[in-house]
Amino acid sequence: MEWLGTLFLYLHISAVIIAFGPTIAFPFIASHAAKEPMHGNFALRLSAWINEKVVEPGAVFVFLTGVGLILTRGYNPLVSLWVVLAIVLFIITFAYANLVQLPTIKKMIALTSQPSTIDVDAAEPSEQPAMAGPGTPAAGAGPASPPPEFLALSAKAARGGQFMTVMLFAILGLMVVKPF
Repeated sequence: MEWLGTLFLYLHISAVIIAFGPTIAFPFIASHAAKEPMHGNFALRLSAWINEKVVEPGAVFVFLTGVGLILTRGYNPLVSLWVVLAIVLFIITFAYANLVQLPTIKKMIALTSQPSTIDVDAAEPSEQPAMAGPGTPAAGAGPASPPPEFLALSAKAARGGQFMTVMLFAILGLMVVKPF
């Protein structure tokens, strides 16, 4: 049965790397999107896609392999308080990601999916250049500044990302140190 515990440990650690590794790139993607607002919608959609297709399913697998570890290694959450604390922190983080962070990102995507302003100096509507895509300003219109709502949501998303990163590193510390 020891081999089964080792297998669950291997799967658990692998799942953590695969699921949460890409999240380290999110602040860098956001930073570059802020420097090039015309690509902000793409950056948001890319981050949301990675979250939906890799992070969230991976987080569920992390949880399941963690349960497998508890069962195969004989950890008792009532005795090993680090296990129950790690589970509680994981559930809080998972809930925050789905109930707060995800809706915030979806609102940001919706705000940046709307076409930007058109060039008001053009004489005729027919002289307006074609839009290159959602959120892309018309040529000659100049860069549109993000609405105040977007800036507030962006700050909220950044704080949420920091919170979830701290939580994940706290869980990692509990897993490695097993303090109590």
